Amino acid sequence: MTWQPLAERVDARLRSAAPAVRRFIFALTFLAIALQSLPNVPRAAVDYSRIPLLAGITQPETYGTDTIADMYEARVVLNDPRDMYTKRGVDQTPLEAATWSKAESAPYPPLMLLTTAALFWIGEASGVGLYGMVILLAIAFLSMSAWYFSRTRWYVFPLLYLNFSYLGYRFAFVQDGSYLLVLVVVTTALLLARRRRSVTDLLMAVAIDLKFSTLYYATNLFGMKRRIAVLFVLLVVCGVILPCFFWNGYLDTLTLNQGLKGHRSGWFVGMACAVPFSALLWFVERRAPFDLEDRVGWSMVPFGMFLAIKMNAPRHLLMTLLIPDKRGWRNGVAALVLGLNAAFPSVVPLGADIPIVTTLLFFVLIVHARRISPRRSDR
Repeated sequence: MTWQPLAERVDARLRSAAPAVRRFIFALTFLAIALQSLPNVPRAAVDYSRIPLLAGITQPETYGTDTIADMYEARVVLNDPRDMYTKRGVDQTPLEAATWSKAESAPYPPLMLLTTAALFWIGEASGVGLYGMVILLAIAFLSMSAWYFSRTRWYVFPLLYLNFSYLGYRFAFVQDGSYLLVLVVVTTALLLARRRRSVTDLLMAVAIDLKFSTLYYATNLFGMKRRIAVLFVLLVVCGVILPCFFWNGYLDTLTLNQGLKGHRSGWFVGMACAVPFSALLWFVERRAPFDLEDRVGWSMVPFGMFLAIKMNAPRHLLMTLLIPDKRGWRNGVAALVLGLNAAFPSVVPLGADIPIVTTLLFFVLIVHARRISPRRSDR
C-alpha cells in the first residue's frame, strides 16, 4: 500500500525521539489524565469544597452506577458468599435500589464477585473505600501501560491518553471496576509474555474466570505445554462451569442476564460480526508473525465486539482496545474514535463509533493478513 512506506518513516522518526522528549510528553500525558479526571470524582469520595485549590470544580454528588452496584454486591458476598446471586440476606439502600435491581447489580462470575468483595474489605479497612481501590487499579493499569509503551512505541501512550475525557468519566466516575480488574490482569500477562509463557497462559485463564472477556484466548490451548494446558482447562472449568452446580442464579450471567440493553436483532448482528472477525484473527495469528504479546492483546476484542453490538454499548469494545499494542494498531483505532467523539460529539456520538471501530479492526487484520511477511519482525 502506498501509505505504508510513509507510515514506517514517521514511526521510525518518532521512535528515535530523545529520552528527555519522551519523559516530558509522558509527564504531560499523566497531567492531562489527572486534570480530565478531577471533575468526575464524586463528592461522596472526595469533597473538593474542603480543598481550596479544587473548590471551584463542579463534582457529581454521589458515586457512579458501577460503584453503587459493586458496593452492594460486595456487602452481599461478605455477609454470605452463598447468597451472591440470590441476594436475599442484604437489603439495598434507597440509592442502590433506585439505580439497579438486585438481579442487575454486578452480574459477574464468582471470582470477580469474590475479588470485588476483597477489594471492598481492604478499602474499608484502609479508609479509601472501594472507590479508592478501583482508582488504584486504574493507576496500576495506566502505569503498566506507560512502562510497556516506553519499551515499544512510546508515542502511542500520549496518542491514546492525552484525550482522557471519556475514559476519565468511565474510570473516575462510573469506574468500570470489573473491566479495570481484567485490564490489570491481562496487562500483567502481556508484560510477562516474552519470558514467562506459562504464567501468561494461567493469568489469561484467571482473566476468563473474572469476566469471560478473554474467552478467545482459549484458541491458544493447543500451543501450550501439556501441563499448563491441563491447568488452564481446570482453572476455566472451576471458574466458569462448576459454579453452575453451587450457586443458584449463576446461569443468569452466562445468558447475559435479562437486564442487557439492545434490540433482539443485536444478538444476530453481534454474532455476524464477531464470528468472522474471530475466524480472521485466528487466520492472522497463524499466518502473520503474531507472537504471544499480540495474541494476549487481541484476545479481548472478539467478545468485546459481540457485547458492544449486542448491547449497543461501545465501552465493551473500547475497553478491550486499551490493552497496550506494541504495533500500535489497536490503540490507534481507539485513539481515533475517541478523538472523533471529543471533536464532533453531535456528529460522531459514541453509539455511532461501534460500526467505525468494527470496520477499522477488520481493516487492521486484513492489512496484517496481506502485507506482513511471515519472517518479518515488528518488535
